[in-house]
Amino acid sequence: MKIESRQRTSSFASFADGGCYTFLPPPELTKTNLFLKVARLDQVYLKLPSERGFGDYRQFIRLATSNPEDVRTLEENEKFSHLETTLRDFPALAPLTAISSELAHYLVVHKLQHERLRSQHFVKIPEVRFGAMQFKGWGFLRSYEPAMFQEAIPGTTLWNMFDFDALALKPEWRPFARNISDRLSGLLASGLITHIDWNIQNFVFDKASSDLYYVDLKPTTFVARHSNERNLDGIRRYYLL
Repeated sequence: MKIESRQRTSSFASFADGGCYTFLPPPELTKTNLFLKVARLDQVYLKLPSERGFGDYRQFIRLATSNPEDVRTLEENEKFSHLETTLRDFPALAPLTAISSELAHYLVVHKLQHERLRSQHFVKIPEVRFGAMQFKGWGFLRSYEPAMFQEAIPGTTLWNMFDFDALALKPEWRPFARNISDRLSGLLASGLITHIDWNIQNFVFDKASSDLYYVDLKPTTFVARHSNERNLDGIRRYYLL
């Protein structure tokens, strides 16, 4: 497999689905949540699974372990046993099976989620490329991790717009409340309610364009139902007019 070298200032257009990349020096990754390690590369967010994130993938998707707290069940094209068939829809990702079937499958289920989210038009979904990162070890040793390259978008998270003491939008954001409410209401009615992690840190509002973005990439098989329902209740209570 061809390994392409990239710079810290790489543009989003320089990445492609199925590509394998290396950075020298390696980017500094920060664990931003339970599931991901993230680095900002100019106009690109590099997202790799954390140890917990890949462990949960193995348990709840690769092995399809069920739990009473599941938000939803796996769909047929998300199952590991269907990888060969599902890759027919995403042929650019098929060469990644040369690294490992697990790595390719991890990316496939996230690609399916991205396509699913883009089926609605109420909130915007940033562009993403799905590939792999190569990391150098001692001597000739190399390791690989699934990697997602997400275009950076402007804006402020709904979390940062909220006054948690007053339990209301901060005054400077209240003029945008109707716009945000309309977009969230549309998303709720889109049929994707069980495919969204309703944590308000996953939503970014760009006041210049009045666009609301959903920036999370993971399938909701990673999410506990009780926490997702609690977050959705907060959206309904404080963000819907």
